[in-house]
Amino acid sequence: MAEKPTTIRYIKENIARYDFRFKKELGQNFLIDENIIRKIIAASDIVEDDNVLEIGPGMGSLTYFLAQTCKELLVVEKDRVLTNVIKKNFHDVPHLTILNEDILTFDFQKLPDYFSAQKKIKVISNLPYSITSAVIMKLLQHGNAFDTLTLMMQKEVAQRLLASPSTKDYGSLTLAVQYYAECTPLFNVPSHVFFPRPTIDSTVVLLKLRAQPPVSTSYGSEMFSLIRAAFSTRRKTLINSLHHQLHFDKNVLLNALKQLDIDIHVRGEALTLTQFAALTEILHDK
Repeated sequence: MAEKPTTIRYIKENIARYDFRFKKELGQNFLIDENIIRKIIAASDIVEDDNVLEIGPGMGSLTYFLAQTCKELLVVEKDRVLTNVIKKNFHDVPHLTILNEDILTFDFQKLPDYFSAQKKIKVISNLPYSITSAVIMKLLQHGNAFDTLTLMMQKEVAQRLLASPSTKDYGSLTLAVQYYAECTPLFNVPSHVFFPRPTIDSTVVLLKLRAQPPVSTSYGSEMFSLIRAAFSTRRKTLINSLHHQLHFDKNVLLNALKQLDIDIHVRGEALTLTQFAALTEILHDK
């Protein structure tokens, strides 16, 4: 291609050529700072024999540099016009596969079919703000396929991933990340390195998928049902939330909290992952 995808000229030329219209719900803000892109790729520790999945390549700013770094690259783009832009401008990259699909409905069971070498995949993405939490949860739930997730997201969402108990940012997403991965904040990304410029800053986060969860429970799905119920009504006590959402008997809940030496008036946002696991064991191990 004549222009790097990080130039505003490249973006504007392709907008005109393909009659591209920005869709606010897809968070289409394209990276135009080559230094930031190289920093993201370096932080993801992608090397030449890696298999990489990029979610939402947009106009291909990350794609351009990733294709020079890894062995095989799969990009999944929901926008049909942007998919055509990538296909046209990257037609001569033999180790690049381009799919026009929604990552939220993507069949992850078929993921190995797109790579010649069956090994753990590294994910990298500038996530659309509106679906960040949903994408993170889907990736974590299929974590056996992945080695690391290097994700750029709204700064406020990154704070939720790293929050401590009894803070406003602490929630079910925090606990899911703790369960499936080790989370490391890497660096913040200012809004002026995007075109068009968003109104908020971003943070790049590295999630290293765990071989084993940090807590032991025989009831993983039940634990997350418990967690979701606990945070569904943050102003209520944990006992009231679990009683109304999951229909547990209040006396059973009261005895379980006493057994764990937890204040019976506690709210869900005060419990750690370890405490939720222990509570789940008591409530379901009958």
